[in-house]
Amino acid sequence: MAERESSALDQTLAAAAAGDGPAWAELVRLYTGRVYGLIYKQCRDSDLAEEITQETFVKVVQKLTAQDGYREQGKFEPWLFRIAMNNLRDEMRRRGRQARPMDMSPGATAGSSSDQASGWAAAEPGVIAGGPWQPDAPLEQLSRAEQVDQLRQAIATLPDADQEVLHLRHTAGLSFAQIAEALDQPLGTVLARGHRALGKLKKLMNPEPNTQARPA
Repeated sequence: MAERESSALDQTLAAAAAGDGPAWAELVRLYTGRVYGLIYKQCRDSDLAEEITQETFVKVVQKLTAQDGYREQGKFEPWLFRIAMNNLRDEMRRRGRQARPMDMSPGATAGSSSDQASGWAAAEPGVIAGGPWQPDAPLEQLSRAEQVDQLRQAIATLPDADQEVLHLRHTAGLSFAQIAEALDQPLGTVLARGHRALGKLKKLMNPEPNTQARPA
């Protein structure tokens, strides 16, 4: 199945490179939402995320139609998301500031971020299954939206490198092998980082009860 999908994608890429409009439209349909979602999660700025997404696809079409041709057969997705992340980093350096991975200000939840976080929670139900962010609020008393909001807050406390792996895995939908290619890091390093990040999240979402004895 994976080989057939990869072959179909390579055929679509070849057609797009040859100037086939429907093939290019199919690439945009397949990947625009995932690229935008990844960038938005990193910068929390919808206008910037849209700008970076557009810039990413401009670079993709430039590469596909370049004289030396496209040389990323079988590795399109990690290549695409590496372009997107590099574009964002370049823009952040140009602006003289760092991207904020998660902005928890009241206005930061506008747009599609709630839907993205809901999808994230669905992808890792074990993260929120054992308990809520606040130990005095039973999980069954929290709405789905509240659980998702608490998950978002928990993600915001993680180091940027851990957030990057989680977003590539659950927002962009890459496999760990593809993440390793996108980040140009060993697969073992990426697997360890992902495991560590999920472990931190589970501890944040399911805090252990205070077992210290109370004074008499």
